[in-house]
Amino acid sequence: MFLSIYNKIKILIVEKVRPFTESKYSNPFIFFICFIEAIIFPFPQEIFMIPMMAANQNKIFQIAFYALLGSFAGAVSAYFIGMYFFDLIGMPIIEFYNFETELNTFSENIKEHGFLYVFVGGFSPIPFKLVTLSSGFLGVSFIVFIIASLFSRAVRFFLIGFIIWKFGSNILKAYEKRFNLYTVLIIFIALLIYLVTKFYS
Repeated sequence: MFLSIYNKIKILIVEKVRPFTESKYSNPFIFFICFIEAIIFPFPQEIFMIPMMAANQNKIFQIAFYALLGSFAGAVSAYFIGMYFFDLIGMPIIEFYNFETELNTFSENIKEHGFLYVFVGGFSPIPFKLVTLSSGFLGVSFIVFIIASLFSRAVRFFLIGFIIWKFGSNILKAYEKRFNLYTVLIIFIALLIYLVTKFYS
């Protein structure tokens, strides 16, 4: 059922969002989508970003930039929601998505491996809202959170933009099929950087 709804939304987006790309509201729109995705929105922002980028390749990196701004603003907001309003707002969101088990797993090593957890959550298909809300609640260093969030989201959004700009919209189907492979490679690189930094610190 969820997959059916997801596919219907994707079709609707392809039909409606592509023409919307030329509108003056397209940048505020993608900012807003990425903002709420970092807090509560259930669908990944790419279902909006990719059709918009494919529709107007002259605005690809502009869209990626506004997506990064929106996602970062949402991440910071969610961090402070987790820190100050977790019981009131954060936990109901976690429970709504049945993320309790993931939250427990996340909390076990979060303070020691905060950068890695936030980076992986920001780049991979792991729901970013779980990472942002729990980071504030569990006391991840705000500086670490900011750096990892910005880095992971920038890599994710601008990588998508670069692929569309370089190879055209026809590459999107192949990219979607290999997204998990790209995710594993980026996570491996992040882990390697983390281990090297840890070893020499």
